[in-house]
Amino acid sequence: ALSHAAAMPDEPDEEIDDLEEEPQLDTSFKQTIVVDGLPVVPEEKHEKLLNLLRKFFSQVGTIAEDGLNLPKDESGATLGFAFVQFEAEDKAAEAIRKANGYKLDKSHTFIVNSFEDYFKYMAISDQDKSFVPPAYVPRENLHAWLLDPDARDQYVLRYNDETEIWYNAPGKPDQAPEYSKKHWSERLVCWSPRGAYLATFHRLGVQLWGGASWSRQLKLSHGGVRLINFSPCERFLVTWSPEGDSKEAFIIWDTQTGAKCRAFPGAGEEEVEDWPVFRWSHDDQFVARLGVDCIYVYESATMKLLKDKNDKRSSIKVDGVRQFLWSPTDNYMSLWIPEHLNNPAKVILMELPSRVELRQKNLFQVAHLHMTWHDQGHFLCVKVDKHSKSKRTLNSAFELFRLRDKGVPIEVQEFSKDQSIFAFAWEPTGIRFALVHADATNANRTDVSIYSMGSRCNGRVSLLKTFERKPCNALFWSPAGGILLLANLKGTGGNLEWVDANTTQTIGEAEHFMCSNVEWDPTGRFVTTSVSHWRHQMENGFNIWTSHGRQIEHKRFDKLHQLLWRPRPPSLLPDAKEKEIRKNLRDYSRKYEAEDAKLMTMLKGDELKARQEKQRAFEEFLRSKVDEYKAARQMRIDLRGGVESDNESAYTLIEEQEEEELEYKEEVVGLANDDVEIGDD
Repeated sequence: ALSHAAAMPDEPDEEIDDLEEEPQLDTSFKQTIVVDGLPVVPEEKHEKLLNLLRKFFSQVGTIAEDGLNLPKDESGATLGFAFVQFEAEDKAAEAIRKANGYKLDKSHTFIVNSFEDYFKYMAISDQDKSFVPPAYVPRENLHAWLLDPDARDQYVLRYNDETEIWYNAPGKPDQAPEYSKKHWSERLVCWSPRGAYLATFHRLGVQLWGGASWSRQLKLSHGGVRLINFSPCERFLVTWSPEGDSKEAFIIWDTQTGAKCRAFPGAGEEEVEDWPVFRWSHDDQFVARLGVDCIYVYESATMKLLKDKNDKRSSIKVDGVRQFLWSPTDNYMSLWIPEHLNNPAKVILMELPSRVELRQKNLFQVAHLHMTWHDQGHFLCVKVDKHSKSKRTLNSAFELFRLRDKGVPIEVQEFSKDQSIFAFAWEPTGIRFALVHADATNANRTDVSIYSMGSRCNGRVSLLKTFERKPCNALFWSPAGGILLLANLKGTGGNLEWVDANTTQTIGEAEHFMCSNVEWDPTGRFVTTSVSHWRHQMENGFNIWTSHGRQIEHKRFDKLHQLLWRPRPPSLLPDAKEKEIRKNLRDYSRKYEAEDAKLMTMLKGDELKARQEKQRAFEEFLRSKVDEYKAARQMRIDLRGGVESDNESAYTLIEEQEEEELEYKEEVVGLANDDVEIGDD
């Protein structure tokens, strides 16, 4: 019996192993939503309202069986709210997001909440409690660097794993970064348009930094983010990530609160979108995205489509639209449509939100088209490359729109088929533009021409001067205007030339070997040229030049990745005050010239002090060596067998002089018979 019992399996243990985990009762109501704001209807209209709600919310997800309920009062009339239960929790959350705030009619707007919120609100005590506000913590001044007494600008420097913030103080000895941090960003860094924030990239998202202590101001979670784009007034930030949910490839954030305003899907596999995908109006009021045969324009306040003349939210329908740009100063949009079948290409100027067309221009035989707005919004340049009739050659033309003139007149500047345009740039604060061009037969010989628009209103385009044979492929205007920097960034050339556009004369020439980047500071007083590790693995570093081409600083860094000047916000001074300052600029300059002279004197004093310190150190070194020599006197005597080598009287000085005659020769030279008269020519 014992052996039989031993052979028997352990039945109780086997039963325990076969038991499944005890099911848990779900007592939550996460699948249920409460829809408030419904019309109060009598009993005979219950079914009509139920069908309306069922049809509306079925578009979001499947409603559970008997999952739609309309509470009623004693008379049979509804109470103005309903319960809707979905089969999936995520559909309930989606219904809250989409239906909350929906206008059923002029008198009824949906207010949608989760049924779970009921318990949260019921937990609130009915008794009034005195509110104790939290201690006020003042926010750091995000524009603290503008209070610098020397009005210095800042720039960010990235090399190796270091990221440093520097003040621009040329000529000042023993400079150190204002702030530095290792591994601050995993990829790049980016300034906001007005300089309030510095954005850093991380695996899980983007962080914004600012203030005098460079503390973190905002943390935005968007895994795998690759590109970002600030709105012009810094109120919003767009992030793009190719990873994760494709329905949230683009996210628009509020930089004041860190709230997610709206998410947008990315482009399809066969679609290609130019960055930035979302383009902002100058005042952050609108944001737009290019669609198929349309442009989606959203109101930034609601992130909903713009209303049309029928008060319906809809996109702007434009068949075949290829590209659009906002004006930098007005709510104008320029867009162009390529040729299709027998329809010519078009360039359209449109005012928003009215959607009124200000101007339209038809173009024929278009091969390429590029639009460039003037920084002050006065002009729009449309560069058009046209096919010849044989379609074998191209010739370029500029369609110049004058936005400040009535009717937006257009001037056409044409170039011959032998001319190729390589670069174009508007003067930021003036009425001039410059371009780099060359003969098609000799592309290596480039010329630079400067044109004038005449005036902001009722002007005529005219050529000011052409600078021939200039090794140049890029143009950089000073932000203050008046000075144009010609740069050769092709290969390892690095030729630089500063041109005064007012006198059309060259005011400076230099060379920065392997130069890859050029950037003016916000004031136009200085310009940096740098050699980036992205282009060249050698000679990484940067130079700082004055606005007239005098080098004032040179620094070398291993693996230099970025050098970016910190932007300044727009001036708060009215135009009249700025004109007054310009008028009395000579009086103001005396003050700063005196400060510069004082600084130079201090620098010379520091240099003299350093020299004196070096001289004293050398004299001290010399005295110590003399003392060492005297201390070793007895040792030298012992080494020489008792002879004192330092006693000069023990030595006899014998001077010997030897002379040797190498050769002696005499020769008599006689005069000719002809007389020579003094003064005769």
